Amino acid sequence: MAGRILVLDDEENYAEMLQDLLRGNNFRVDMATRPERAINQLEEIPYDLVISDYKMPVMDGADLLKRARELYPNLPFILVSGLMNTPELVKVANMSVTLVMEKPLDTEAFLKQVARFSEPMTDEEKTAQAKKTEVSDSEIDDVASCYPEEPRFFSAVSATGKRFMQNAWSIAQTSRDLFILEPFGGDAELGAKDISAWRGNSDLPVASFVLPDSNEEAILELRGILSEQEQSNTVCIRLTAASQIAQAHELTESAIKELEGAANMLLIYVLESNETAPYLDEVGPRGIVLPALNERASDVAAYARRFARMASDRSGKKNCSEFTPEAAFLILSHNWPRGYKEVQEAVMQAVKSTENDEAISADLLQKALGIEAVQIPRPDSRLLALMSTAQRCYFEKVMSGSGVSAAELGRKLELGDAVQTRDELINMPLVKSELGKL
Repeated sequence: MAGRILVLDDEENYAEMLQDLLRGNNFRVDMATRPERAINQLEEIPYDLVISDYKMPVMDGADLLKRARELYPNLPFILVSGLMNTPELVKVANMSVTLVMEKPLDTEAFLKQVARFSEPMTDEEKTAQAKKTEVSDSEIDDVASCYPEEPRFFSAVSATGKRFMQNAWSIAQTSRDLFILEPFGGDAELGAKDISAWRGNSDLPVASFVLPDSNEEAILELRGILSEQEQSNTVCIRLTAASQIAQAHELTESAIKELEGAANMLLIYVLESNETAPYLDEVGPRGIVLPALNERASDVAAYARRFARMASDRSGKKNCSEFTPEAAFLILSHNWPRGYKEVQEAVMQAVKSTENDEAISADLLQKALGIEAVQIPRPDSRLLALMSTAQRCYFEKVMSGSGVSAAELGRKLELGDAVQTRDELINMPLVKSELGKL
């Protein structure tokens, strides 16, 4: 499977040239123009290879290499530079640089070296990636356009996660603000990072602050952010209660009128709550709801793989990037009440606790989560168990979101009059039993 490459050069044109060259040869590539931003990406995304310029202000390639080695002792690292003197070469050699290549690059030799450390995408992977950003009428009717490339930070593997990002991107292209209602422990700020990059901010950091009591204070905060050249014009503002939504609407209008550069600004307001009905009434068409992780099983799996890869690379336990089938079932069936951060903490703790270099087991995950032993079904009945869990979560979500009773929902779904209580509904057998036999 194709990995991911991080390219760093403080000259944006050169970084873009390398990125285009690698993408043109089917590699998956991210770009950074400041070492501190590259470090932030290394802390959140597992890479196969880093390609960095050597001569940079503030932090040079050797400083970045040192920091990268602290995070990932064995991460392949190629330094690209003009003529380096002997002391500089000795310095990076002592820090276990993988390779030093001189500018101007020999393109053919460069691509051969890159291919040693990272697999390019296959035709099948390129087709799959293209399909991830396609929008069909049967999937979603009210999205004007798809997002421009696959998200780097937010996991949008599931159809639900993909639909969320498509909706968010559609609003972001036509509005000065976007309201996101996220469940407790949600990953909305990861989505904000991807939206920022899609809006042309590249690797610029997304500022985040809690909405203060007065909009005068908020305007001062925004003015400081917009005055910084090294800040994205996409800003994440956290609301502490639904009662602040009206204030947020007023802040957007005030910012557009009062702040220089606000015409290109996007304010993403995030409210953490599980009550959707009053929120949607307040925010109108510029508001969307981020589905909980227990509704996005494949996104949970993607996060788990990401964190396992990062932890295994840091610890040198290569096999710990994989999960046993029982652990995979636990990941998909757990409710994850604290969101993606809980996935990160549990997986990384499981890798840390592993005494041997082997796939992560269900026992290790259970200990990391602090839960009692889970009864893992037999392999031939695991899909049925997962589908039943998904059905139960769906029933509970519909009842809590719409306020309908179990009996009303049962009649609406043509389940008959036998279903009268909540327990009868959520504990009933799989409605479409054939789904458990796929």
